[in-house]
Amino acid sequence: MGRIIIYSLLLCLVAFTAYLYFEKSQEDSAPAITVEPPEVKSPQPPASSAPQGNQETVSVQREPVKVEPQNPANAERGAVSSSERERELAIQAGEKFKSGDYEGAIKLYRELSEKDKSALAGLGISYLKLGDHENAERCLEQAVKNNPGDFGVRKALAFLYYRKDDIEKGLSHAEVGLAIKRDQELQRIYDKLRKDKNTQEVSESESTAHFKITFDGYKHGGMSRKVLGILEDAYSSVGKEFGYFPAGPVNAILYTNRDFYDITRAPGWSGGIYDGKIRIPVRGAESNEAMLKKVLFHEYTHAVVRSLTSRCPLWINEGLAEYFSKNYTKKIGQVIPLDLLGNSFSWLTGEQVAVAYRESYSAVSYLIDRHGFYRMKEFLQSLSGGSDLEQAFKGSFGQTYSEFVSTWGKG
Repeated sequence: MGRIIIYSLLLCLVAFTAYLYFEKSQEDSAPAITVEPPEVKSPQPPASSAPQGNQETVSVQREPVKVEPQNPANAERGAVSSSERERELAIQAGEKFKSGDYEGAIKLYRELSEKDKSALAGLGISYLKLGDHENAERCLEQAVKNNPGDFGVRKALAFLYYRKDDIEKGLSHAEVGLAIKRDQELQRIYDKLRKDKNTQEVSESESTAHFKITFDGYKHGGMSRKVLGILEDAYSSVGKEFGYFPAGPVNAILYTNRDFYDITRAPGWSGGIYDGKIRIPVRGAESNEAMLKKVLFHEYTHAVVRSLTSRCPLWINEGLAEYFSKNYTKKIGQVIPLDLLGNSFSWLTGEQVAVAYRESYSAVSYLIDRHGFYRMKEFLQSLSGGSDLEQAFKGSFGQTYSEFVSTWGKG
């Protein structure tokens, strides 16, 4: 009974909105997608118990509790001590996950998983939040073997394989997940995977050590080589400034204008999006290489920021992308309140969007010019490490986030 209570507490603590693999409310107006950590089940019966039906049982090695045989009360106290330790781990893991301290959550989930394999789900999703796809896949695949009907794990795996561009595995987990529970966000990923599969069936691809390009060879001809060249330039110049290079290849898909807007549902003013993959329309780009370069540098910067943290305010994310892709001759102050640009630009009109991008660039440039680029990287890493926005901003720039957005660029 005590262990059931423990894992119920763990479930309550971690059952909240997480992830993105694909959280595009912060990136180029693509839809926001969340993952709820899957339900943490009660432990399986001991190995000596008879399994029920075809349910798979898991044998877990546990540390022996030292007791004095002549005093049964000591044995009871030892059991309570072990139970309390697991309860403490459950509470701490949930708190660290909630705060965004995924590295801290990983340590606790790992220790908890030694007692019960159902904790692998939380461990895998924490790795997923950090962009550690290899460990996330290992943990989540084991978790789904232990509990094939866990919707949360199926959803997380669909997102993971979407990011890894493994369409078949992503579709497989999405289909099973949707059969368990109708979910709008998972349906959206499923639809994207289906469309990407259809695109790949009539497409070709080229790759380097850092990028993989998927494109329609007949329509785009030699554009892929031009795109790869520009992306490699972005990899070098953006990476050098950040002092950081994403692990693993970044995927990019080239579309005709019609296919791009049909598949991505991007607003008409969007020159491209990054939703775990760089997606850009390329019709007419052959004659406008300068614009193509701006779009690719912009979207690649989003890939770098997302690799560092999923918690970056949108205006900083977009400001950094503009910093590396545009050469504005004029900076502006705070025309649109910055605190309204933290999550989405989708509510803005076309003219307002142009102002929002220039304003974001101006604010980010101010921070970099005043404090140095290394402070911007420090800020992003603090967010990744679990610091709250106010604390991370003040630690890097000397004032709280709220103070900055309420005063910068006014007067």
